[in-house]
Amino acid sequence: MKNQKGITLIALVITIIVLLILAGIAIAMLTGDNGIITNAQKARSNTAYREADEQMRLAYMAVRTEIAAHLANDTSYNATSTTNSEALRTLVERDLKGFAGNGSEWTVTLETDTATGKATGIFMKCKSAAILVGTESETPAAPSTDGQVCGIIDIASSGRTAAYRFDVDETSHALTTTPDSGTNPDVTPES
Repeated sequence: MKNQKGITLIALVITIIVLLILAGIAIAMLTGDNGIITNAQKARSNTAYREADEQMRLAYMAVRTEIAAHLANDTSYNATSTTNSEALRTLVERDLKGFAGNGSEWTVTLETDTATGKATGIFMKCKSAAILVGTESETPAAPSTDGQVCGIIDIASSGRTAAYRFDVDETSHALTTTPDSGTNPDVTPES
């Protein structure tokens, strides 16, 4: 009987325990607050958030370029007039809708001063299921980071320049700061 070879019950139990420990470690690495899946979702959200910011910045630069081009030929050009501001809104809408990264859905609206009827800004909203609540924003649990992020191109009252703000609240358009926003050298403050 001594020459019989086989697996003992103790060896089998030890093997099962080691496999359960390894499975537990693997599951913990995949899930949880610092798990691979959670980190991948956060990275996807941050990418979508930053892509929306980049597209809005490009639209802003297109508006500034358009205003400068008109001013070069016509010093009386005013971007706040109904016709000119609508042309700028159409330019922004065309630029943003041409980009559909991460399944983005864009809304572009022209904001006007009800008293004067002149344009004050072009409001941009990017909706994307990839953008999670609180993504890189200091806005506390605000709807502006719940699957969407908003920006605005403020048209100066003189109608001769524009400024860009990102991660604004959809209802009040109050500027909220993002960790890296600080002072943006390519943003011209409204005069």
